[in-house]
Amino acid sequence: MRPLQGADPDRVGPYRLLGRLGAGGMGVVYLGRSPSGRPVAIKVIQRRFAGEPRFAARFRREAAAARRVTGVFTAPVLDADPDARTPWLVTAYLPGLSLREAVTRFGPLPPSAVRSLAAGLAEALGEIHRVGVVHRDLKPGNVMLTAGGPRVIDFGISRPEDAVTITRANTPVGTPGFMAPEQLRAERADPSADIFVLGATLAYAATGREPFGDGPLESRDLRALSGRADLGGITEPWLLDLIGACLLLDPARRPSAAGVLERLGPPDDDAPSLLGTRWLPAAVAEEIDRRTAEAAPLETPVPPAARPPVLGPALNSAATSDTGPGDGPRTMPPPLGTGRRALLAGAGAGLLTMSGIGSLVWRLTGDDDRDPRRDPRDPVAAGHSGAPRTPQGPPPDGVARWKRHVSKKDKYLELAAGGGVVLANGDDGNEILHALDPRTGKIKWTRDGGMRATPHGDVTYLAQAEGQQLCAVRTTTGRTLWTYDVSFEESGPTDELAITDSVIVFGIDKITAVSRSTGRRRWRSKLPGKYGVSGVGGLLIVLVGDALVGMDAASGKTRWKYPMDYPDFQVVADGMVYAVDRFGTMHAVRIGTGALAWRRPNISGWGSRAGGGRCYLEAGDGEILALDGATGKQLWSRSLLSQRTDDPRGQATALGLAGPTLYVSCTDGVLYALSTADGRIQWTYGGDEPNRTRPVTAGGLVFIATVNGDVRAVAPPTPTPRTNGGPRATP
Repeated sequence: MRPLQGADPDRVGPYRLLGRLGAGGMGVVYLGRSPSGRPVAIKVIQRRFAGEPRFAARFRREAAAARRVTGVFTAPVLDADPDARTPWLVTAYLPGLSLREAVTRFGPLPPSAVRSLAAGLAEALGEIHRVGVVHRDLKPGNVMLTAGGPRVIDFGISRPEDAVTITRANTPVGTPGFMAPEQLRAERADPSADIFVLGATLAYAATGREPFGDGPLESRDLRALSGRADLGGITEPWLLDLIGACLLLDPARRPSAAGVLERLGPPDDDAPSLLGTRWLPAAVAEEIDRRTAEAAPLETPVPPAARPPVLGPALNSAATSDTGPGDGPRTMPPPLGTGRRALLAGAGAGLLTMSGIGSLVWRLTGDDDRDPRRDPRDPVAAGHSGAPRTPQGPPPDGVARWKRHVSKKDKYLELAAGGGVVLANGDDGNEILHALDPRTGKIKWTRDGGMRATPHGDVTYLAQAEGQQLCAVRTTTGRTLWTYDVSFEESGPTDELAITDSVIVFGIDKITAVSRSTGRRRWRSKLPGKYGVSGVGGLLIVLVGDALVGMDAASGKTRWKYPMDYPDFQVVADGMVYAVDRFGTMHAVRIGTGALAWRRPNISGWGSRAGGGRCYLEAGDGEILALDGATGKQLWSRSLLSQRTDDPRGQATALGLAGPTLYVSCTDGVLYALSTADGRIQWTYGGDEPNRTRPVTAGGLVFIATVNGDVRAVAPPTPTPRTNGGPRATP
């Protein structure tokens, strides 16, 4: 939560505003108090949208529909004024945790709990559909587990018969991995679309995995469109039948919400009530009860005479100020109490993109927050054990060394290291390659022309002149060794170059091999290089539309061919090539023979790294997996992001591997150093916001590119002896 800004109002209707919970393209959500002192979340729409007649009509209709949704298992909308100059809507306060958080922290739910959850969600959807509303964004993050049972929140409320959207035409509305096929095709969504996503949500609750995978968006969309759900691990026939019926591709064949309840049948006489937490595993129930108890003081009305200028005693202790024009000082509360982690129906992932009205979620983090930077023994790394953890304190901080500005802000900046330099391909008015001294950051040499640099020992190969020339330079000095001018019938080097013992290979429509020693062309092939080419030793691996192809680097002759459906994201190490097909399945193929070693579904291959007999990759939600390179067996996993959403586009990571350390640059603006042995966080650095490019290393330092266009050098913290229980390391 952030302080109110100068242009923010002090009140909205009868509600006093306390701070900002979040902002998005359509408006702002505030934490507020009702006249009785009840904490609420208030969504205020930007005036530029309020002035659009179509949007105003939609907001008015949706606010009215939202207030008609009164089911037990939905979160109530308390108040709204769609006709105000700046329309607003107020939602209730719900302490608890989301289904996604519960499964991430404590593991999948047992079948009995999934049955109860299915009944509660089906009843909630039945109520939503009864008043002519389609949710359109049901997902684990929009299911709250509370002391009063499960609640469906953030319903997008667009009537299927006359829905008006402010999103781009022919664009799917929803969350990747939790959209029905008709949503993915940008067709009209009716209540059966919610039933499809109900099935996906139940599958996630039962397995801890998204049924359409955590791979690239295109792959999970394709699996959803083709009905390729991964339901492995679900052994109960009744649950398989229920989820399978919900996930049918034909909307007309899916059951209604009432049909789901009929399939479940009445609960057993001794079944615990859903209007509590006994139906959940003990660890989840205890966490909900703890949060509910800690949030209780927020529900206590504060007498007017005892209230400070902005915050009641339950929220206000030491505060900072933010003074706006014409206002007195505005105070801002610290986190809601030591160890408090409350969830407000009011501002979550759905809020920040302003994709709907309904009830929203926001997480306020206290001192005992389970941020993995604060507690290296995150339960995800321990296989979702959910066992009590001994506080270990936050991992130490990396030490900022030098910084060098090489590019415009928010421009894509790429780094490489080798041969005693750090290479930064930046754009600060002109596209220039900077070779930096890794110890000091001083510029050793530069080259103009907008090139891609691939260092290989004491020689660096450059793609320059807009892909019309290949150049070899001495890495330490930048002195040109040879150049190769791309002919008319060849496609130039615009992507990463493939380097083997004898040749360097490039090309898009066709590939060309040039001698590393002389710069003369050795051979050409009709195989395209647009899907990727990599080299190792005397072998090239070329990705084509239907296969991986192993080629002799010296002659260009094919050695082997492994059939594969649109391979991509290849990485080569330890005698293996790892590549991901269009369905998001990773294939590990032996480079000597082209034989398959293993396959693993639901993988995001982007940014994968391999070495030391292991393959490291992103699985989604900021989770990093370490796989055994020989067998594909998962060795460990680590979830890094402290505030995760259901949108994988907001969770991307970039990996760099150096010896026993895996460096991860995350979208939360933090660089993590993980042990390759077990995934534990060794140290972090959060002084500069990385731009999601791969971290590189040289001379004992780590180098990141920042969103400001800088190259930052970071040193690991210096270990110090433990004294009197003090920290193990200091910056």
